[in-house]
Amino acid sequence: MPLLLPHSPAPSPLSHSASPRLRATTLAALALAVALLSGGLLTGCARQTVGHLARAQLQADTPQAVSMQYLRFTYRVVPLRESVGVRGMAAPVPGALPGWAKWYEQLTVMVYLSDATGRVIDAQEYDYLPRAVGDEGAIPFETRFYLDPDDTGPLYVSFGYRMVATEREPKLDGADDGGRSLIVGEGALDN
Repeated sequence: MPLLLPHSPAPSPLSHSASPRLRATTLAALALAVALLSGGLLTGCARQTVGHLARAQLQADTPQAVSMQYLRFTYRVVPLRESVGVRGMAAPVPGALPGWAKWYEQLTVMVYLSDATGRVIDAQEYDYLPRAVGDEGAIPFETRFYLDPDDTGPLYVSFGYRMVATEREPKLDGADDGGRSLIVGEGALDN
């Protein structure tokens, strides 16, 4: 039969009878937990806006275009059941890239669906393999946005991109070839 000895309960880490070191450690851990929780809540509440970008109201089956600093997007909106499709092409704006920029080392195109205030409702992003600038004349994209029944106001389409244009063809091993490069982009902002 085990022998039970009387003992006093351990002091709470925040009580005055706890050691100062235990209190400090507990308070630091509590502060860290609150900071992480707050950061997570703020990140979860973060919204994106495209109010600063060129955008156009959704118009079904009508050829449309949006020009940005380095790329011009031509597209058509296709109404689908419970969704809307956006199909188009992205092409370099004539004269925008320096004459030496012959390759896309990296190219990402973003398509945004937003409300009248510029708040992003949905977004799609497409990464393209390295390629020569102008090989196809334009780079195709196609996306589909599923609509929420609460989105009753006018909806808008806008675009973004991230691009690394280089002088020389990118090496397969990712090594720097020492040539010139231009890094540009436009896109949604967190607010």
